Amino acid sequence: MKVFVFCGTALFLTLSCQSESKSNHTEVPIREKAVVNPNGDSELSLLMRSMTDFMEKSKGNLEKGLDIQDCPEEFVRLSTAKETEGIIRDRNHFNAYSDQWLSDLEKMCSSKGQEQVQAYEKLRVSCLNCHQSYCQGPIPKIQRLTVQNP
Repeated sequence: MKVFVFCGTALFLTLSCQSESKSNHTEVPIREKAVVNPNGDSELSLLMRSMTDFMEKSKGNLEKGLDIQDCPEEFVRLSTAKETEGIIRDRNHFNAYSDQWLSDLEKMCSSKGQEQVQAYEKLRVSCLNCHQSYCQGPIPKIQRLTVQNP
């Protein structure tokens, strides 16, 4: 009799735990990827993340006294990349900023030594100028890109 009660209790607990874990699993989905931009990742936002990676790497090189060797060609798409909906109302206005940034990038990539550090800082300021008009969120990160003790 004791065996029957024990087996019945064990079976009841096993079934109740299984049904409970199944219901919890379906009620609480597990996110596989954190959302970076709640409005989605536009072509322009992905390009700007690449630009940020480039700026961070460049900053590190310049702080070590090294010249920047490779300037990615993909950044020429800055003027044509599709933006997050509602961010850019006047494409001509935005393109003035992007043209300036691309011009500053070209100057930085063709410079060496201390001139390259100055050109980098001008490029960083171009980022700030644009982001003061469009999408202010990255401004603190851009400010942290200042080269220290070149």
